[in-house]
Amino acid sequence: MLYAPADLRPALFALHGLDLEMASVVAGTSEPMIGEIRLAWWREALAGLDAGVVPAQPLLEVLAKEALPRGVTGAALAGLEDRWIGLIGSDDVPDAHIAGGGLLFALAARLGGDDEELARRIGAAWAAGDDTPLPKVPTALRPLLGLLRLAQRDAARARSGSLREVRGNLARQWCLLKAIAFGR
Repeated sequence: MLYAPADLRPALFALHGLDLEMASVVAGTSEPMIGEIRLAWWREALAGLDAGVVPAQPLLEVLAKEALPRGVTGAALAGLEDRWIGLIGSDDVPDAHIAGGGLLFALAARLGGDDEELARRIGAAWAAGDDTPLPKVPTALRPLLGLLRLAQRDAARARSGSLREVRGNLARQWCLLKAIAFGR
């Protein structure tokens, strides 16, 4: 987030917070029906933002204030529910989860008026942990590319049976810096 322009950070934090909130619903659900109801509440509340209905929920208030004026709609935000609903009660990662990663990154790109289609491709690869070849990424989308490179690094380590890296280690920082500096 710190690599993004300062005026975009509140909207990006809120967008990422929404994704994390939905992830926590899935992670904290022992009864699938309860998880589905909680995600449905988020979907309805997000869709209501387009009609000017902002529930007294801090995350929704920030999204209404910061993301909606930048062209992100409540209906588009509500589409993120599809990313998580298929994971309730399942260990398999559905295609909708990967497509939802693409939507998340496309919405982040929309906030800054950047290339949404390329951001969608980066986000889908990020959600899948893929080594998808990409063209050189423009400067504005490089922080998203950095997230992809870290996810690819994590996936490669997991496949090889290696232990998970410490989050702030020098190798991870270098990986992120290369992606942001060179766009590859």
